[in-house]
Amino acid sequence: MHALKKFDLNTLVTLKVLLDEKHVTHAAEQLNLTQSAVSRTLSKLRAQFDDPLLVKSGKHLARTAKADRMYEPLNQILQQIEMLIEPEAFDPATASGTIRIATTDYGTHTLLPRLTPILTEAAPGIRLIAVDWRSNLLTELEENNVDLIIGGAKQPPPDIFQRVLASDDFICVMRKEHPKLNAFSFGDYLSLNHVMISPSGKGKSGIDDLLEQQGYERNVAVKVPHFFAALEIIANTDFVILLPRHFVRRYVDTQRFAVVEAPFEIPDFEVSMFWHARMHQDPLHKWFRSFVYQKIYDKKERSRE
Repeated sequence: MHALKKFDLNTLVTLKVLLDEKHVTHAAEQLNLTQSAVSRTLSKLRAQFDDPLLVKSGKHLARTAKADRMYEPLNQILQQIEMLIEPEAFDPATASGTIRIATTDYGTHTLLPRLTPILTEAAPGIRLIAVDWRSNLLTELEENNVDLIIGGAKQPPPDIFQRVLASDDFICVMRKEHPKLNAFSFGDYLSLNHVMISPSGKGKSGIDDLLEQQGYERNVAVKVPHFFAALEIIANTDFVILLPRHFVRRYVDTQRFAVVEAPFEIPDFEVSMFWHARMHQDPLHKWFRSFVYQKIYDKKERSRE
């Protein structure tokens, strides 16, 4: 690094053209510079390399022995620099890599069966790894343990990007023979035992915060990390659960379960894609995020297929 600090790297392009052309005037024309400017750069290069580099040989210039030894390494260095600064080309058909997606069991059931076949066709070299939803996922995103999060989350920190994919709302689910099914009031809701989806098993949910703001509290009797386990608990108890409407439509068997509107107003929630700034411009990750949005979540795009 000490030697590089003393060296003007910009002169390497001029050196390459000079060694190619072996003629100062021709090199100046190639570089769109004046002959005197190229001559000054050649003098500077001679001093830096302690070698004349080009010498007279009859009516022409010839490379010195040192210039001949430098010629191939110089070309390789400049080609590598060119590759470094050029925009990276990305072809999904030939690309390879692994994407680690963190989502809930609901997200996994909804996303991966639809995504896998179309991704395999478009980009057969890309592998997917599904990671269970955990309470500290934004931290794991920052620590490069996952590449992409799909789900609901609080406002992310500045180094995390977010793209809203869809919105949903909550609806109540209980067993088909539930005693409160035909007269389900807000008071009934508060008096019942509740099942809550909680990846960590700790803390309160947004529903609990909402009720607390209004001066109410519900009894969360069971916390489970997975949606489908929660359904089995509901099927065998008089407990009740709030679940996303899209999940209920897709996976809840109405022969076993009763579905009723929540007896109080609950704001809609957003399902988003989250990724770290580190991967924001990565060609593979950039393409994959766009592919997932267009093929799975963009209703306008899917209506044209």
